[in-house]
Amino acid sequence: MLRLDNTLEEIIFKLVPGLKETEKRQEEEFWKKNKPQENGEDNEGPKAKKAKIEEEEDQEDQDYHRSDPQIAICLDCLRNNGQSGDNTVKGLMKKFIRCSTRVTVGTIKKFLSLKLKLPSTCELDVLCNGEIMGKDHTMEFIYMTRWRLRAENVSM
Repeated sequence: MLRLDNTLEEIIFKLVPGLKETEKRQEEEFWKKNKPQENGEDNEGPKAKKAKIEEEEDQEDQDYHRSDPQIAICLDCLRNNGQSGDNTVKGLMKKFIRCSTRVTVGTIKKFLSLKLKLPSTCELDVLCNGEIMGKDHTMEFIYMTRWRLRAENVSM
């Protein structure tokens, strides 16, 4: 992807005298010769197009990964009866969630901590087939490496 580098542009304009004025003049001549077509494009220059592109990027930023491939996962609670004695963690009311395949295990841990109202001192592990998942693993990675070839659903 090509991006405008304003810092580099400023340095080059300072090093080469008259380049900035020449570039502006050439750009104006180009837009006079190559007027936008009348099939829906406006008669606006590159600044208006740049503003439209930035507006589209802002709209994409508000997507919140809704257009990403989605994955449905089941969150079952495994109780640890060893160390703490009495277990105060209750299961989720709704154990199925649908999320982006880009969601990390760390995000799932934060979600569970909030939903279960766990104190920050409480440690939480996310397992898949009895194996602890790293906090940076994405759901797509887990799907591809842990249960891609299985026919049945796998709980996390």
